[in-house]
Amino acid sequence: MSAERNPAEAQAHLFTLRIWAVNKGTAAPKWRSRLQDVRSGEVVFCENLPDLLSHIEEALREPIQGDTSDSLPQKGM
Repeated sequence: MSAERNPAEAQAHLFTLRIWAVNKGTAAPKWRSRLQDVRSGEVVFCENLPDLLSHIEEALREPIQGDTSDSLPQKGM
């Protein structure tokens, strides 16, 4: 098995996401989430879907730690 990283993996973000309901006995439970960036270990807790999506979008705008390229290598390079 090669120790080289696949360029697509170098450009990938990996998260774990946990979602759970609070106030289960009510007609409309509220949902909470925990999002963790697997590489950095950073954890955020969100109280609604817009907050969760905002954190994901923010993470996707940030460069991946250890990645110095701006894009995937072009074919033939």
